[in-house]
Amino acid sequence: MLGGKKIKDLKEVREAPPRRVGTFTLGVVLVAAGGGMLAAMFWPQADVRWMLSASPVILILLGIETLLAARGGGRVKYDWLGMFLCFILVGAALSMYAAAWYFANGEYFNASNCSRYADETSYRMDYGWFDGFDSHTFRLEAGDALESHVSTHRGSLAVEIRDEDGEFLLKETLFNEVRTTVIPKDGDYTVLAHGQQVSGSFSFLVSRGGAENVLPPEDPEPPEETEDPEAEAPPENGGEPAA
Repeated sequence: MLGGKKIKDLKEVREAPPRRVGTFTLGVVLVAAGGGMLAAMFWPQADVRWMLSASPVILILLGIETLLAARGGGRVKYDWLGMFLCFILVGAALSMYAAAWYFANGEYFNASNCSRYADETSYRMDYGWFDGFDSHTFRLEAGDALESHVSTHRGSLAVEIRDEDGEFLLKETLFNEVRTTVIPKDGDYTVLAHGQQVSGSFSFLVSRGGAENVLPPEDPEPPEETEDPEAEAPPENGGEPAA
């Protein structure tokens, strides 16, 4: 009896204590966050917004951890500290997701060494660094042409041209090129430029009546020949040379 009791007590001592739910997920999040910060220190131009976009992985890991513990009969401790840890992880995931959605769909503007000009016929920007959104709206008529000139040194510039009904006339990433978009109907047309850590310049120029109606400058007419009175005048003395 005494031997059996000692063995039972020894098993209870050696038995691992229960693990609080969320500790594994917290460990993974800390490792990933530390690795991302370290990468940003060594590669400052790297786009680390993927860390925000990957925020739903926190909820996936937390759910997998809970399901595996329940299925395998693992000893998971659900006390107030474990619930608070889960609350912190869920709150962090939702906050990071909201920030990622705002950066992807919002209207934030971050630029340096930037100049901007826009009126009813042109929209131009020249920037040393542009990471965000900027837009301008033109009032155009059917048959007008909107000519875009994009010059990119690094990064990328996504361009959208849509009408007042939300239909897209252009939705592409432009680099070093010229693109002409013909306007199909009267209305307001919005040009949205989304810079992704880009440097360079762009311009959008309106041609009224269409680009094909913009005539090149005509060649100057040749000057009219002037008459030389001495060469055309008849010789004196009836055409005979003077003595």
